[in-house]
Amino acid sequence: MEFKHVFSPGKIGNLILKNRFVLAPMGSGMADQEMITDEFVRYHVARANGGVGLNTIEYTAVHPTTRNPSIPSLYDDRFIPGMRRLTDAVHAAGGKISTQLWHAGRQISSHITGHPLIAPSPVPNIVYREVPVEMDKAMIEEIVEAYGAAALRARQAGFDMVELHGASGYLLNQFMSPYSNKREDEYGGDLVKRTRFCTEVIQSIKRHAGVDFPVSYRLTIEEFVPGGLVPEDIMQIAPILEQAGADIIHVTSGLFETVHRTIAPLEVAPGFNADYTAALKKILSIPVMVVGRINDPAVAEEIVAGGKADFIALGRTLIADPAFCIKAEEGRVDDIIKCIGCNQSCVGGQRPDPELAGHNGPVCLRNPVTGRETRFDDKPAEQPKKVLVAGGGAAGMTAAIHLQSRGHQVILCEKSASLGGQLFLAGQSPSKGEMAESALQMGRMAGRSGAEVRLNTEVTKELIEAVNPDEIIIATGSTPFVPNIPGKDGANVKTAHSILRREAAAGDRVAIIGGGLVGIEVAELLVAQGKEVAIVEMQDEVAKELVHTRKLFALEFIARHGLPVYTNTKCMAISEHSITLEQDGKVFELENIDTVVMATGSKSLNALIDTVKESGVPYHVIGDALAPRKALEAIYEGAQVAQLV
Repeated sequence: MEFKHVFSPGKIGNLILKNRFVLAPMGSGMADQEMITDEFVRYHVARANGGVGLNTIEYTAVHPTTRNPSIPSLYDDRFIPGMRRLTDAVHAAGGKISTQLWHAGRQISSHITGHPLIAPSPVPNIVYREVPVEMDKAMIEEIVEAYGAAALRARQAGFDMVELHGASGYLLNQFMSPYSNKREDEYGGDLVKRTRFCTEVIQSIKRHAGVDFPVSYRLTIEEFVPGGLVPEDIMQIAPILEQAGADIIHVTSGLFETVHRTIAPLEVAPGFNADYTAALKKILSIPVMVVGRINDPAVAEEIVAGGKADFIALGRTLIADPAFCIKAEEGRVDDIIKCIGCNQSCVGGQRPDPELAGHNGPVCLRNPVTGRETRFDDKPAEQPKKVLVAGGGAAGMTAAIHLQSRGHQVILCEKSASLGGQLFLAGQSPSKGEMAESALQMGRMAGRSGAEVRLNTEVTKELIEAVNPDEIIIATGSTPFVPNIPGKDGANVKTAHSILRREAAAGDRVAIIGGGLVGIEVAELLVAQGKEVAIVEMQDEVAKELVHTRKLFALEFIARHGLPVYTNTKCMAISEHSITLEQDGKVFELENIDTVVMATGSKSLNALIDTVKESGVPYHVIGDALAPRKALEAIYEGAQVAQLV
């Protein structure tokens, strides 16, 4: 497919960009005492080298009342030299760069800023629960001027543009929304008055930095809270912002309270904000930019070609693959490491090893190199080896790709007829097809890397002797764990894996034992098949290990379909048509159950270790073969072991 629209030049004010792709601003935590670090520079240079038209760095503090040591600032001239080092580096890489000017208002903690919180009204944010000081007119004027002064510093530091963070519940958004603005003066009340602070900020930037200095305004199209902004409001507000001097409107959605609508997970369709921007384009003469899980160049091309938006903002997409743009432009679409919206590391903060526990930089399940470029650089091996990889799941495939990249000769053996392992299995529920596709793509990448892939091949003593490898990677994965419950061997008892693989079928009325991630995936599949499903979970809540943004969708799914959920409940016995449960000391029967599905965890498949030990060949154990965990750890360990061989 040709992507001629997204790779045509675009214009924002007087700024000409080589294509329509923009790195969306995302908090990385890579600043040090508000200063730009070498790590920060490397991160942005990598995306510029990857072909993005414009880098937008993360939210940047415009005033001490919103300072945060781990993010950059521009409220003082002392920050200009570090910013200049960043902009010079991006420009040298052939890119353009913008910074997002930001004030958190009530949506931060005074323990972080060292100052009392300020906001349009003394209404606490429900996340931080700290009552802010209502801004008087003098403070409003001070902050308006602070935005303008910060924009001037941005221009002096070499930035090509600035963006105002007027979304996601931050200060500009707080003034605009009746959800947070309860004022009755000229800065509150009707829609025009609530927008006044925002227009004054735009005008301040033009006054300080110059009318020719482009300004983007990031706008929340819908807040998804009672009494909050809705699209009909934004259709009236956007033209006011254009008239005030905004050069482009950047559309997002949601607040802190509804962050699953902002940083949407894989349960949400890619490009979900594009219908909103299509409506805005009909009433604005300035360009419109859309953000929202756009992880495929074909989706981006469809949006721009269809007139729904002029520019595409890529966030997690460029965490997963900094070279997304250049690969798409060169037609190497299947080489793109696609973000699958798992939100485990980039949003949920989950880390695959203890060394990264305090690491604030970007981390990605799909791309273990992100944020660790200097550690996982795939340098050519000093002594190329023949490496036998046992297991074609996420860990084994990743190891094969990185080992082959380093110049080793890799033989990847998979016992079953296909690659993918449990990552592919996780993608069998209706909303998670992108996980299955990512597993298949990893298999294709392993093949293209030059690794020899042998399917339907179990690693045995005889195979090891025949291959005669220099080292062996054991990535044989795991198998379902079924607790010793009376009746567990009955014909009506199936494992979650067998249901997901379509190796077993369920009856009309199903009880799922285990309400974790796998249990929810099975429930989704069975509901789609028209089954009646109940979930039994020993812990105090279901979906406990899911990151917040995905957990909310899991709970919405359960509520939407009215699934009975029994928490703090243990399965005591299984009969042909019922199960015996114990909840808070009370024993009762759940009757009319045709099928019991066990989603009770996994245990390692590592019997190969003894065979390998006998062979005397050096070996490494990774992924679930080491200990059952998530794909995050498996993929990380696959890349890590490749650096050790």
